[in-house]
Amino acid sequence: MPHAIDPDLTLIFPRIALDLFGISYLIFGLFYRINKRNDLAVVYLACNVGLFSVLTVLSFSPLSTAVGFALFGVLSIIRLRSFEYTHIQIAYFFMSLSIALICAIDLSSLTLPGLLLGILLVVMTLVELKGFRQLSSSMTITIDRVIIDDAALKTHLSEILAAQIISCNIMEVNTLQETMLLQVIYRVSR
Repeated sequence: MPHAIDPDLTLIFPRIALDLFGISYLIFGLFYRINKRNDLAVVYLACNVGLFSVLTVLSFSPLSTAVGFALFGVLSIIRLRSFEYTHIQIAYFFMSLSIALICAIDLSSLTLPGLLLGILLVVMTLVELKGFRQLSSSMTITIDRVIIDDAALKTHLSEILAAQIISCNIMEVNTLQETMLLQVIYRVSR
């Protein structure tokens, strides 16, 4: 039976610090400050710390290839099912996982992970700039009628929101109460 490699904690602690810095900035410096979503902040943090921990253990295991494929299989079947996530929320989820992967993989040097982490955080900071974010907004809205025609639906939403409708996703239709739940991406005219 193969023995596990004895982990060198001087290699692990700087990685933990880098990961915690990156995920803290992503969640509390960007996401939570703008979106105020405790539930998603917990999901992003838990997924990051969990993935980082598993990858760190795998890097010191002689079975890392087989277990790595198993981990890949498990991660590929995880689906965010509680409700439909917006594109920006999925981007934060992906960034949370990316930070864990970048910080946990190469245990010999911090140069490349630090550089890649910096790039990720700069990109997300630019995405969250006020001018860039104001180009479009997203809203979940319930309307008191069922409109099947896409053009008529966009016209109705445009009148309600006094905005240009970029896209709308029908999340739920209740024909009994004649209501529709929609995820709308729109742009307010300046």
